[in-house]
Amino acid sequence: MNGRNQRAPKAMILAAGKGTRLRPLTNRMPKAMVPVDGRPLLEYNIELLREHGVRDIAMNLHAHADAITEHFGDGSRFGVSLTYSFEPQLLGTAGAVKKLEEFFTDGPFYVIYGDVLTRLDLGALLAHHRDCDAMATIALHQPEDLTRCGVVQQDKDGWITSFIEKPSNGSAAEAWANAGIYLMEPALLQRMRAEVPQDFGKDVFPELVGNGGGLAGFRSDAVFWDVGSAERLTLAEDWLRMEAGQEPRRNKIGAVADQYLASVQDAIAGLDRNAIVRVAELLFDVRSRGNQVFIAGNGGSSATASHMAADLTRAASVSAGPPLRCRSLTDNVPALTAWSNDVGVESAFALQMKQVVEPGDVLIAISASGRSPNIIAAANAARKQGASVVGLVGFGGGKLAELADIVVVVPSDEYGPVEDIHLLLGHLLAAEIRMSQEVSEDAELIRETCHILEVVSVDEDESRAAAC
Repeated sequence: MNGRNQRAPKAMILAAGKGTRLRPLTNRMPKAMVPVDGRPLLEYNIELLREHGVRDIAMNLHAHADAITEHFGDGSRFGVSLTYSFEPQLLGTAGAVKKLEEFFTDGPFYVIYGDVLTRLDLGALLAHHRDCDAMATIALHQPEDLTRCGVVQQDKDGWITSFIEKPSNGSAAEAWANAGIYLMEPALLQRMRAEVPQDFGKDVFPELVGNGGGLAGFRSDAVFWDVGSAERLTLAEDWLRMEAGQEPRRNKIGAVADQYLASVQDAIAGLDRNAIVRVAELLFDVRSRGNQVFIAGNGGSSATASHMAADLTRAASVSAGPPLRCRSLTDNVPALTAWSNDVGVESAFALQMKQVVEPGDVLIAISASGRSPNIIAAANAARKQGASVVGLVGFGGGKLAELADIVVVVPSDEYGPVEDIHLLLGHLLAAEIRMSQEVSEDAELIRETCHILEVVSVDEDESRAAAC
């Protein structure tokens, strides 16, 4: 096997894997195209090959083949030349390479599994292969989990003598496993059967070893990731970021989550519980009188208004007492858009209020900033019609805090926490209604309010004033 062509090897990337363990990511893309830290996995392997002088690369394709061909094209954009081999029926790892036998006639070539991510020195692998004068050479690594790997046994000269597929026990410190990267001679393909599904690990390599055909193992301390599951994908992304001197994304995400949740908790702790109790009492009064509750908001607060109206109505229907008639002014989209178009968005809620509100009704006006012009106009219209106004605000309250009969200010200058807590207040008020038996049970309801907020606890015999 001496006197081989010294030109740069070609390569085969096995890219036909379905990636069932990576669903739903692989519902619309092959496993080799799964994004790893923002880039398709295949890009890393093409980059690795190009950095080691490889320019001619073949890939086998199966499910969602267009995702690969449309992204990479002929490969020129990535500094390589790509040849594609579509497999209507999967041929296995070895069968896929055998199908492209004519592509690999002029010297040793690499085979890389498409779900492998590594910085392996391919030049060192090639040098070892040539020094051994091997028919094929397998890159080996020491795995953390032997049960996920095909482990090899070697003689004193490094030739592979046997394979143990995914052993159930043994010491990882002493074991070397198939890393999913090979270097092989074209002559090996000539020994393989054509158009027959076959795998390197199960068929070709064991047969080569059994016939004394020269299968070498290249032990490497490089890091290898088989990105075959969501957990492995996350670990691989963390490794890439650390290699680049960046903080693992999961740490950054965790820090953002901690910061956000802390801001929500701080805002909850600063709520005026007396104001919340007064809102609950007002709703009890409206319910007993048979008046209506109108709710309005913009954007995310519009969704909160609809949510709150549905929750309050439902809560009253499953508790003792009369119904609580609630209506979100954002739900009548035809009327809202017509008034916004014909008169102006600033009057869209106020015009509705003038037509439907009666003395004794309540408007719950939701505005994170407290400055929304159409919410301010609605509050003014409600007051002129003899209705009470409840303001749910943040950012210090704004103009709405001055107009409202009762105002609950979320002590935050961030829209996310303010809107989150407005939704929480809707759920809290619905819980008050749902758990009420009679309006006279205010003390128990106040205790429930404070319990939900998780900021104070109230003894059964404490008065409302002492409690909140």
